[in-house]
Amino acid sequence: MNYLVKGVLLILLLASASLQAATVLLYHHVSETSPKSTSVTTEQFAAHLALIEELGLVVVPLTTITNAISKGQAVDDNWVAITFDDGYRNVYDNALPLLKQRNWPFTVFVNPDMVKPSKLYMDWAQLKELTRHRGEIANHTLAHENLIKNSLSIQEIEQNLLKAERTIAANVGHSLKMLAYPFGEYNDRVKAVLKAHGFIGFAQHSGAINESSDLHALTRFPANGIYANPKTLKTKLRSLPFDVKSMSPSSTSPENLQPKWLVSLNKKDFYQSQLSCFISGQSQPVKPKWQDKLTFSIQAEQAIGTGRIKYNCTAPSISKPGQYYWISKLWIRV
Repeated sequence: MNYLVKGVLLILLLASASLQAATVLLYHHVSETSPKSTSVTTEQFAAHLALIEELGLVVVPLTTITNAISKGQAVDDNWVAITFDDGYRNVYDNALPLLKQRNWPFTVFVNPDMVKPSKLYMDWAQLKELTRHRGEIANHTLAHENLIKNSLSIQEIEQNLLKAERTIAANVGHSLKMLAYPFGEYNDRVKAVLKAHGFIGFAQHSGAINESSDLHALTRFPANGIYANPKTLKTKLRSLPFDVKSMSPSSTSPENLQPKWLVSLNKKDFYQSQLSCFISGQSQPVKPKWQDKLTFSIQAEQAIGTGRIKYNCTAPSISKPGQYYWISKLWIRV
């Protein structure tokens, strides 16, 4: 067997090893005058939509992706969903016209206690109008409560989520049982509440998602503020999921100030030497340590900061040149 044939067979084998995955984009404001850290301008948002078209991706309802994952079914590599957190009025004013032009679906996570006629937030009539243009309205807690920092009991968390869900259903006519965690923060205790009541949970750390993803901590790619650059967004839209066998620990609460994260893969479609890992708040990349051919760990070399800390690892695919595997771990140090 010559080298060319061997090379072709290797590429085919690696291609069969790579998993299909969908991506979910996260926005807050679409405005020129809102806080830059959580905003894209209308022009930037239009450029993102044009990029999605250029890449030949298919914008699907978020529920199309979650329904497939819930059933253990494969998602499509070309699927992307668009989401907005907080229900800001500028989404109605600036994003909706661009989405309507393309007849594209989208999801808005809202806080029912903050839904009212105002210059900042949409009211129920406007949210109801979104549903007539393929908009899905989902849960973001009653008033953007931080579910892990406010000393809420399990009963208070349950009451909050269920009341918010009932209010959304009463005003827009559907109950999707999807929650976007305020600030992207959650822990095992909060996830257990979601699981008990049949909710799906969305976080704010990054990565592609597929049928092996955690339904109570689904990842999204932020696309606003410093993440609005179309060049980097293009890479994220075409990202691939690592074929993960296990990750530990699962908890978001670090046991010490230099937490270690261990990832075991079923198989891989990248060279070990090209795996790059980064820790938020630390300027230098962290070199992963390989335990064997399919297991690696990363550990902070200095104490992590407070708040939300992310470990991100990426690696270029061998079988799909130009695409990158992407995985992320969230720690929350209070």
